[in-house]
Amino acid sequence: MLSHPLLVFQVLLLLHFVLFLLFDTCTGSVDPKFEACVPKTCGNGQNITYPFYILDKQEPFCGYPGFDLTCDNNGFPIFPKHDNEKYVVEEIFYANHSLRVSILFSKPTSTECFPPPVHSFSNDSRFRVTPNQKRAFLFYYCNLKSLKEHRIECPVQNQTSSVVALYEGDPNLGLAMKHCNNKVVRATVEDDKRGIVEGLRRGFVLNWTASSCEECSGSGGRCGFDYGKDAYAFRCYCRDGVHFEKCDPKSQPQSGWLLYFSYQFLVCKSSAQQYAALILANRE
Repeated sequence: MLSHPLLVFQVLLLLHFVLFLLFDTCTGSVDPKFEACVPKTCGNGQNITYPFYILDKQEPFCGYPGFDLTCDNNGFPIFPKHDNEKYVVEEIFYANHSLRVSILFSKPTSTECFPPPVHSFSNDSRFRVTPNQKRAFLFYYCNLKSLKEHRIECPVQNQTSSVVALYEGDPNLGLAMKHCNNKVVRATVEDDKRGIVEGLRRGFVLNWTASSCEECSGSGGRCGFDYGKDAYAFRCYCRDGVHFEKCDPKSQPQSGWLLYFSYQFLVCKSSAQQYAALILANRE
């Protein structure tokens, strides 16, 4: 009487083992694009993810076209412009689709002196200069004694250049425009209470216009962009594959494991009860 129940129990154990292998195969196979688009950093602690991607560290499909970054020797992301201008990405604010950048030459170790050509973004469809920032004017080689308190002394090609920095609306702006017009650079800077010099060093804020990532990332996915031969569109890379907008919660591996373990628990509990009852009946 005991051999038949033992055979049934062994078959059930074999079934559990087969189901385990099937679920392990399904859940253990993670989509390669999901794995490839894990956030990276240049070394300064700022996570780089969609719409940006780091050349040589992340695949182009992990970011939006034209949002490629490189890393400098100090661990900061560098944003190259098409016209050979380079900007340091100081901060990225993913929640409101903005970033703060500064011109590479405005760093203290630079041999140049604050040339932030912000106007170069005016025809760039990828970005918009955010409002509520201050406009500034830099007057190079300006030695007017009356503007001495507005000078920024900085080295340019092993020489000392006198640069007068004035905010838009400054009463001295007209005087500078009249007498210091050798080289004038317009800049946009954040409203910094520490002064115009610190404002120039900190840079300015841009909004990007790339597709939003919130819905995809909120569903557990990683955003990217497919610009191959057959497609040119936003994609959501999930553990189970590529989706158009967000991950499908029904196909996530957690649900599969939950189903498997629930089934295993119920069957094992039932089998154990039946086996115990048969043992008791056999003894009697």
